[in-house]
Amino acid sequence: MTSPDNRTVQKIKGGCLCGAVSFEVVNAFEKLFLCSCDQCRQITGSAFASNLFGGIEGLDWLAGADDIVSYQVPGRDISKTFCRVCGSGVPWANGDGTKMIVPAGSLSEPVNVVERVRIFASELPSWALDLEQVSTHAKFPESLGSEPLGSKSLPTGNSPIIKPEKS
Repeated sequence: MTSPDNRTVQKIKGGCLCGAVSFEVVNAFEKLFLCSCDQCRQITGSAFASNLFGGIEGLDWLAGADDIVSYQVPGRDISKTFCRVCGSGVPWANGDGTKMIVPAGSLSEPVNVVERVRIFASELPSWALDLEQVSTHAKFPESLGSEPLGSKSLPTGNSPIIKPEKS
C-alpha cells in the first residue's frame, strides 16, 4: 500500500482477546496518550488508558464488525468501544469523526508514534505511584500460586462467567 505521496504505508494487525474482532491499521500514529483521568481509569480498570491517535482513514476491519459494541457516557464526550464477546477494547472514532483512537494493548506489533504524553497525571491513584519500585517478574511468580487469574464467580454468584462458544 502506498500513501498519496507514494510512500510505502505499513499496516499492523490488532484484535480482541477472544479473536472475534480483528483489524488492520496504518502504523503511523500522531500521539500515544497515557490518561489517568477518573473516567479512563474506570473504563479500563487500570491506572491509565493507553490510547493511540491516528487518521480515521487508516482502519480496516478484518473480522467481527458485528461483535463491536459502544457505550457512550450520557452527557459526556467519553465512550468505550469493545468486543461484545470478551470485552476487549477496540478502535473507535473521536466525537467529530476526524481521528481514530486505538487501544495500544489491542495491537500485536510494535507501533510508530510521533509523541507520547501522560495526561491527568495528578489523578493517578496512590497505588500506581513509584512503579519503578515495585518488584518485577518476567512471568507470573510461582510463589503466588498456579491459577492466579482463574475464572470463578464472586461469592454473591450474581456475575455469570461468559465463555465463548467453541467453533
